[in-house]
Amino acid sequence: MPKYVYRDAMAKYTEKNVKEIAKMSASARWGILSERRTSFFLRKRRKKMKNARRLIAASDNLDDGARNQNKKQHQKKLRRIIGTHHKTGTALMRDVFDSISREFEYNFFNLRYYEDYPYLQPGSLSSIIEDADVILDYHFSKPIPSYFINAEDWYSSDRRVRKFNKQERECQSLASYYGGSYRIIHLIRDPRDALVSGVLYHMQNPEDESWLREIRVGDDLYDNNSSSSSYVQSIRRLKNPLDAIAAELKIADDELRMLGLAAQDCEIDVRAMNVRLESFFDELDDILRFLEFPEENIEEMVRVANLHNAKTWEKNETENHVHFTSENPERHKYIEAMYEEGFVNKTVSYLRYALGYTSNTSDAFPMFANER
Repeated sequence: MPKYVYRDAMAKYTEKNVKEIAKMSASARWGILSERRTSFFLRKRRKKMKNARRLIAASDNLDDGARNQNKKQHQKKLRRIIGTHHKTGTALMRDVFDSISREFEYNFFNLRYYEDYPYLQPGSLSSIIEDADVILDYHFSKPIPSYFINAEDWYSSDRRVRKFNKQERECQSLASYYGGSYRIIHLIRDPRDALVSGVLYHMQNPEDESWLREIRVGDDLYDNNSSSSSYVQSIRRLKNPLDAIAAELKIADDELRMLGLAAQDCEIDVRAMNVRLESFFDELDDILRFLEFPEENIEEMVRVANLHNAKTWEKNETENHVHFTSENPERHKYIEAMYEEGFVNKTVSYLRYALGYTSNTSDAFPMFANER
């Protein structure tokens, strides 16, 4: 499976698949942690060896061609990729990094915007792609948008060319498209909070989420006594909190798959960093340094970013903001519902472990221990 583009995980639209992908992500994290522990003890043992041989840096043995290739690689334009998923801080990251980019004259590119609204694509889109410095991808690890492929090739009369470009897109990520010269921060969030936030957000029927109001047929979730309904109508109709969470999980399954898998790829990529949404502003200076912004600009960048920090806002500003549901008194009953035995419990348990929100989920989610 290519790094940062999970075509296979997206292909199986079944309830079982999202749980299995969550379980696979949890197993991958367990493996990564085990390997790190083993490496730690091996390093300690090697330090005790009196006549340890000095390791020669790989660059010392490079021929001139390889040196020139490395030099060329380092001279490539650095792309700073901000990866988010549904309810992991997309609107916040857009505001923060758009503001920083405007203030310090970086080219900010909202990658999925023109995929979701193709009729708004400008004629200069290809130059926007190439000139981008800071890139927001709010469906991080979904295949790159089709508009990255040259239009003449995409609509070629040659079927083989079209098929090749389709496969190329489905197996290509931002990291591979930009040739490896990148830094990624991947925003993660406790899956419990992400799911509950999604339920409460969608119940508000936000104006810019037009899909919520689309009438759907052929799905038990949307059928109400043989009459079809939209998602917002359906989720408002569900009185049992666990049913509402299960419905949200069904809608968000692609995002949860990508969230769990991308977190594991970021863990083993030195050019990527998993960042918890809950501690984003506390770690912001280190995050900006990781993204290789100039040191002399860090302090001012933090100041600009903190204008979007809800902790500095007046209470009425957060109460009336559609994206802020953390103070909603309804949250508790949905979180309690997740503790019930069943599919939701298992899926969330695996994801919480995969994302590092717990090292022992048996206390909070007892089903996890039985599923390992």
